Amino acid sequence: MKKCIFLGFLSMVILVSCSSKKTSTPPSPIDPNPKPPTTINAKEIVSFKFNESNGETTNESKTGSNLTINVPSGAAERIVGVEGNAIVVNGFYGWASGKINVTYPTSNVAITGWVAPSAFPVQRKDADPITENTVASIFSNVNPSTGAGVALGVDQYGRIIGQCMVGSTLSQIVSDVQIPLKKWSFITMNVTGTNGKAELYLNGDLVQTKTFTGGSLVWDNSASVFIGKESKVKTVAGFDTNGLTGAIDKVSVWDNILTTNEIKSQFSTVTVPTPNLSIPIAERYKNDKHRPKYHLAPSAGWTNESHGLFYLQGKYHLFSQRNFNGPYLEHINWGHYVSTDLVNWEEKQQVLWPQPGFDEVGIWSGHVVVTGDNPYLFYTGVNKAKAAIGLAKSNSPFDTWNKNTSPVITSAPTTGYTHADFRDPFVFEYNSNWYMMVGTGLRNGTARGGLFLYKSALPDFTKWDLQGTMLEGSPSVDQTGEFWEMPIYYNFGSKSILLINKLPNANSLYWTGNFNGSKFIVDSQVPTSLELINQLLSPSIGKDANGNLTAIGIIPDNVTSAKHKSQGWANVFSLPRAWTLVNSKIKQVPHPNLLNLRSGQSTSFSNLSYDDSSTNILNGASGSQYEIVATTNPGTATKVGFVLHKNTATTEQTLIYYDVANKSFVVDRSKSSVLSDVPKTNQSTAYELPAGDIKWRIFVDASVVEVFINEELAFATRVFPSGVVNGIDLYARGGTANASEVKIYNISTGGVTSVAKTTSEKEELIHPIVFPNPSNSFFNFHFENIKSLSSIYAYVFDLNGFPVKKIETTVDNSNPTFYWDGFLDNGFKANQGVYIVKGFINNSLFEAKIILN
Repeated sequence: MKKCIFLGFLSMVILVSCSSKKTSTPPSPIDPNPKPPTTINAKEIVSFKFNESNGETTNESKTGSNLTINVPSGAAERIVGVEGNAIVVNGFYGWASGKINVTYPTSNVAITGWVAPSAFPVQRKDADPITENTVASIFSNVNPSTGAGVALGVDQYGRIIGQCMVGSTLSQIVSDVQIPLKKWSFITMNVTGTNGKAELYLNGDLVQTKTFTGGSLVWDNSASVFIGKESKVKTVAGFDTNGLTGAIDKVSVWDNILTTNEIKSQFSTVTVPTPNLSIPIAERYKNDKHRPKYHLAPSAGWTNESHGLFYLQGKYHLFSQRNFNGPYLEHINWGHYVSTDLVNWEEKQQVLWPQPGFDEVGIWSGHVVVTGDNPYLFYTGVNKAKAAIGLAKSNSPFDTWNKNTSPVITSAPTTGYTHADFRDPFVFEYNSNWYMMVGTGLRNGTARGGLFLYKSALPDFTKWDLQGTMLEGSPSVDQTGEFWEMPIYYNFGSKSILLINKLPNANSLYWTGNFNGSKFIVDSQVPTSLELINQLLSPSIGKDANGNLTAIGIIPDNVTSAKHKSQGWANVFSLPRAWTLVNSKIKQVPHPNLLNLRSGQSTSFSNLSYDDSSTNILNGASGSQYEIVATTNPGTATKVGFVLHKNTATTEQTLIYYDVANKSFVVDRSKSSVLSDVPKTNQSTAYELPAGDIKWRIFVDASVVEVFINEELAFATRVFPSGVVNGIDLYARGGTANASEVKIYNISTGGVTSVAKTTSEKEELIHPIVFPNPSNSFFNFHFENIKSLSSIYAYVFDLNGFPVKKIETTVDNSNPTFYWDGFLDNGFKANQGVYIVKGFINNSLFEAKIILN
């Protein structure tokens, strides 16, 4: 995924691009104790207050000029600023530009303004020389061809950067300090042209001085003024890359330099608020019919490659690749998400971003391990020449991380190996020693993927010794491609797994076997595909609160860059999945916490028979956010499954089914959308199911579909229907199929409705009889009216909502009771207190409260 660049035509899409982004009208706060104005000897010749409450223009008060805000109609955003309102810029759109009729000074000039970045701007990894800084301006009137004019802004590392043309010389001044993210900073540049001197100030303090050959300041009065973007045109895949992401307020140009006292006075007379830089998700995306509601997705911009999932001090932490400046792959940061239940997530401030040195053009993927209460973060740092492995540490609540100033592995091995690239560390413990594997593509002989193996030489993880390669591919035999990235190792006990994401044609593959301290010894040279349909990529694993292995991956959009530009975000995370290893196969099931997504409303059907000619089997069921739990039997049919996102008016539909005749799973997207910039290719994978019933759990969340089969198999796909009509039905071809039961559960109020014969109703919980209750060790759960063999799939939850014991069993009419002995999955006796037992009997939900004393 790191190498993907999506191409597309953008002109028409830009008009639609943020059609859901409506003007935000923040209140204009009134200071009850206004401070007296500061007396300044210099004359203010340009002044932007940004106090408009709405609209797509902003006024320059000294000349009355209006600058146009670069957004579609109704999409300009403002927040409360340091005084009145502030303009919001979103990286690839939202800046203001236009002409101002003013006479600029030729001897001295000062620029002042307030900026609150939520991310630092992009430096293009391949297109920009490392010596060329981005100047994401708060003010720029530079002629890009001649350099005439002056600019002040923030560069790709968060440093204050100024630019001016004096005589025939173009000069830049860059601070050594980095301004903070998500806080207001007052920045100032003084330029004394005749004396050849420039100064930068941060919050009233002088932070940088530069001298140069004196002369007259050179301007181009015909040049456009930019607020929130560099004057140059720089793009990637049709996205402007040199815009600011954040907010700007009170920008002024002065006809002379300001004294230190005047600058300090301007800063000190403002009561600085905390800027609200959160993305207004509900308002911005309210008309986005493809954005999921209960899958974790980026608030805006680009995300890919989840990593570093860990649980510590009552919270789950997850990280991913992020570009906050737009939905395209460039200038990668580490995004950060926090949850208490793996279901509801909060997006936090990024924890790592490029800085001068070994990670100056990108913070790529890696891993987090926890020893005791101390998390250690390992990542790939990229500069123009090579990749290295970096280390960062954090303290509770783990919102900010401190990098080691130098990498712990400076470069890939050079002696004895010829290879392509070096990235994505994964750290694990074996026999009380810590090991790290790093993905690569070996090039001595046949091009193949491989994993370099290192062993930690110091307990603080700052020194690693190369051990060789842990495993190498053989593409002609194992079809593992030419490069391996995002590796995973996990020891289930008697067996371990080693998972890689192979390139090209990205796919998550795994072997079972055993690690012996230097090599991974595979059980079979040919790996197994993690997914039935190859759509989920780069899963990140971690133990949940009860020690169960949990995985979350990325489900890419696979749309054009024009589509990404129109929606403003890119790619989503999978739902959390519980992994176990059974008969050398990874079993994937929805994490039990996902039961909490159900709203309590459901639609039920039973004993359905249907064939090629059957229509509207589920009586008009439809929805955009729901879960299907069903048991079907192919009967005499050769194809059996579901119709999703059905729209009779547009003939759109997506088919997900099992092909009995050809022994394969199929996602038929050939009619999934009438849109032109979304994937519509069919997907299929050969897999032989045992004869008989097929158990389905399908999660639909707008464009995201995740499917789980027989409490073992899983796959994900993406579909982008054009409208809001999203019918649901059963599907069979070649004969008659049967469904003993189908339940459709509402999720996130998006919901499902069903008309005609069956109506949506409150889900009736089954409450088994529990005895004894309370008990000090042993509970019986007795069901009434059991007529046949029935499967039980349940969890015991503590009062914090965490699953502590998994229960899988059966009951029947002769023995309608199952029990829990009071022990947890980790082998320990449960503490006294109240517990909830919740799960399915067949496809019906049951619940019981118990007290352990």
